[in-house]
Amino acid sequence: MVAGIELVGDLGYLLLICAGVGALAYIFKQPMILGFLVAGILIGPFGPFKLIQDTEMLNSFSDIAIVLLLFGVGLAFPLSQLRAIGKIGTGIAVIEVLVMLGIGFAVAAGFGWQFYDAMFLAAALSISSTAIIVKVLEDMGRMEATSSMLMIGILVIEDLVAVVMISAMHSGVVSGSFDIMQILTTIGQIALFIGGTIGAGVLLMPKIFSLIAKLDRYEITVMFALGTAFGLAFLSHELGFSVATGAFLAGVIIAGTRFSEQVNNLITPTREIFTAIFFVTIGALMDLSMISVFLVPVIVITAVTILGKLGAVYAGVRLFGFDKAYAIGIGLSMAQLGEFSFIVLKTGQDLGVVSPFLFPIVGMVVALTTFIGPMLVKMGTRVVAVYD
Repeated sequence: MVAGIELVGDLGYLLLICAGVGALAYIFKQPMILGFLVAGILIGPFGPFKLIQDTEMLNSFSDIAIVLLLFGVGLAFPLSQLRAIGKIGTGIAVIEVLVMLGIGFAVAAGFGWQFYDAMFLAAALSISSTAIIVKVLEDMGRMEATSSMLMIGILVIEDLVAVVMISAMHSGVVSGSFDIMQILTTIGQIALFIGGTIGAGVLLMPKIFSLIAKLDRYEITVMFALGTAFGLAFLSHELGFSVATGAFLAGVIIAGTRFSEQVNNLITPTREIFTAIFFVTIGALMDLSMISVFLVPVIVITAVTILGKLGAVYAGVRLFGFDKAYAIGIGLSMAQLGEFSFIVLKTGQDLGVVSPFLFPIVGMVVALTTFIGPMLVKMGTRVVAVYD
């Protein structure tokens, strides 16, 4: 009973501080993600107030938030969008991910970090922030611009790559093998799981939602949608993949039905709350006392993240025949980290293979690029505006 009451108290602290600091971030026109991270730092076991001491509780909240966050990403990812993205968005996304994987691994190796730290750092640096970029584009009223469609296409492919990458790393760590054949086998298994799930979902989901729609009860729709997300997330975990994969697939198969907009509208408040909780939780788990020891890695990784992404996207856009100014504009808009970086690190932390210093280091890099990112997106969109 005491543990239950403590949970209620911790959740109260978390939501109140989250709301207060989030409001300040909004007033001062800073990204909400940055505000939520600060809120977590303030109330976590390593922060000045130490209002929340139970890290297991924080991890439980984080796991729920990851499922809802990836479910939301999947809901915005109807299969028809893949055809619209085309080879250009796919090619640029793959180039950026591969370049950043190489840079991230090289930087970690240069600092003498162990293999798993290097691997998870590389993965964390490879994916740009969909949430930040889309929010800035919405605020600027440029969601319908041609350049924005290209950026969103790149982000969609990156999100898909991230889901596969997280599951591949999870499976590799669990099996203890990262040889080429093992990696190819793991990717094949993930592809089968993804293909089988999507195939079954395309056949069954429209029929199930048609039956539910006849009941005209929104709570049943919400319960079924969330039950599908958590059920597939658990199944994915039991099969040796990441929970992120199952949650993402649940969103994708529901996105393909005519009820996707209704489901999205119904679960948005719940998803937004737990997304905020996710970033607060990440902030609470960051021990910033380590930052003074690792200040040089924070500065170096921030610099290579911005320059690496700018250079990789620039090269990809140029490869498909666009001119230099356009390529620079798209590159500037993609030069930051976000939610997937934390999901990658959380996977490594749950598996017990990453060092304690990696979370606060990448957390500071995410905070810095989150602060700088909106300015870079605005600069980039102004550069490409003349082409739209």
